[in-house]
Amino acid sequence: MPSGANTTTASNFIKRYYSPKMTVNTVSKVESRSLNIIKHDTGGSGDDYNFLTMYGDNPSGSQDFNEAQTTGQNAMSGGAQFKVTWCNDFQVPSVGKDIIAKTKNKAGGWIPQLKNEMDSSLRYSAHRRSVALFTTGFGELATVTNAIGAGFVITLGNPRTGSVDRSVAYRFVKGMTLVFSASISGNALRAGQSAKITKVDYTAGTITLDTALNAISGLTINDVIFTKGDRQDSGTPSRLRPAGLPAWVPTTAPSASENFFGQDRTVNSFLYGWIIDGTTTGKSLAQSLVEAANYCSTVGHAERLVSCVSVDKFIELSASIENKQYTQITGRGGTGFKTIVIYADGVELPVISEQYCPNSEAYVFDPGAIHHPSIGTRPTSTPRTATRSCASRPRPASRSATRPSSASAARTAPRWQPSSSRKEPPWESCKSTARLVVFSRTRSRSAGPSPSARPGPSRPRPTRVTRG
Repeated sequence: MPSGANTTTASNFIKRYYSPKMTVNTVSKVESRSLNIIKHDTGGSGDDYNFLTMYGDNPSGSQDFNEAQTTGQNAMSGGAQFKVTWCNDFQVPSVGKDIIAKTKNKAGGWIPQLKNEMDSSLRYSAHRRSVALFTTGFGELATVTNAIGAGFVITLGNPRTGSVDRSVAYRFVKGMTLVFSASISGNALRAGQSAKITKVDYTAGTITLDTALNAISGLTINDVIFTKGDRQDSGTPSRLRPAGLPAWVPTTAPSASENFFGQDRTVNSFLYGWIIDGTTTGKSLAQSLVEAANYCSTVGHAERLVSCVSVDKFIELSASIENKQYTQITGRGGTGFKTIVIYADGVELPVISEQYCPNSEAYVFDPGAIHHPSIGTRPTSTPRTATRSCASRPRPASRSATRPSSASAARTAPRWQPSSSRKEPPWESCKSTARLVVFSRTRSRSAGPSPSARPGPSRPRPTRVTRG
């Protein structure tokens, strides 16, 4: 029987239902897994961060006493003192009074908007610090790999290799303002040119801008992309962002007489680590990681090891291993996850799928050998209380292959404890020679690699494995 009241005619009598739940699903929701498991030191202070790295023992030994005496009078143990400035990272959320009032209870909003914007800013600060761990300190995010035309879309590539690499897309979010330069640190910025991101496709590895590419004066293929404000506009720019793993463990040996935070690392390769080339030698990723682990274990004397590779490379590695074994890794705040284990010369090597690591490189390091100092408590990606952002930076690490962890240690202590729960002095457990700096904070300074608190056996020399 027909009815005068139906969904259309009675729409004014129907309430709108709102789910009481909300979903937070952003690319920056959780910070880097690698950053989560390394040591964090919030006691930073002073105008710079200075640390000593010992890379050699006293060379006075000889069967001839006179020779030993002569050498001992003219030589001593080798060390390098790095001087790294802190770096600032500001997050400035803005919330109007009216929206604060309208969302102060559940009837008006899913969560109070003031708290939401504060938490969101802290998550994004942690995201920027995670990105910095895999950049050189000049703020490079990606490179333009497609031809410049009237379109608005950029296909992203690795800023250090120039090859297409969709993994760097995870560094971008909608709303970022970008600037461009012909190189990471050898040219000024494209004069007066900037563009804002309107879309990000993480599957395709592309971003869409609010400006046509050919309208950005001077933009060419292979130009490097930066967040506006993170790159100094100079042909010889200073580092405004934390110097991460690619700076401390480069893909090629440093140039002679370099000035890297006040030091020439060419005096001893332990200061920049091993580099294992998997791009031109035909080695598989698994072979490269095993080789790196052997160097770290046998020569570097690393106590435990973890490797991080990109999401795509982790999938590739997982598919190549027939009998997979897993281990549990626990980081700060009890955050834990299971991951694949590779064995090399009695060393257990957990391999992390790292969102922020590019496809072209991987790293192996001892989490206890990398420190992330800050001036005060730095924000996390899952904040529980408001904290001020701070400077942070990791210590020695290596590219694609760096430091191993001993098999026995891994078997007896399968779960790694949060670094904050350990009682040793800040640099006491440093056992590797590769130094790396990664820091970032809302008002912080970048710091450099860290020292070992006590002289002892030479520390592991980091290794880097590059993969195309």
